[in-house]
Amino acid sequence: MNTIVVRLLDSPLHRLMSGSTDVIRYAGRRSGKTITLPTQYAARGEDVIILVGRPDSKSWWRNFSEDRDIEVLIKRRWLEMVGRAVVGSVDPEVAEPLLDAYLAKFPRAARVLGPDDGHRVERAVLVWCRPRAR
Repeated sequence: MNTIVVRLLDSPLHRLMSGSTDVIRYAGRRSGKTITLPTQYAARGEDVIILVGRPDSKSWWRNFSEDRDIEVLIKRRWLEMVGRAVVGSVDPEVAEPLLDAYLAKFPRAARVLGPDDGHRVERAVLVWCRPRAR
């Protein structure tokens, strides 16, 4: 299924999904292999924010425990960026505005974070992608 989404987003038919879905491409931290995944994203200025749904069951985001190069395909254009995982329980001050921007675009995504009990940001894991310095 991922292959189909990637091909669609890199085709003239990308408009069907480009407003909410991107493709990320990066080298695996340990393996060095190129990994390509579709994700749902929200833009904040030139930044791209990805909320990791159910982060305990996924490992891809752990490649970004520190700033790492990542390419992001949006609207058939590969953007060279730097990504970093922001864990809400570790860095809530950074995570909160990122999560707010993401939830402004996808309010129903709040369901994956559980109840709005004042601790939602602490349960969030986001990958924050910023333009790479040239």
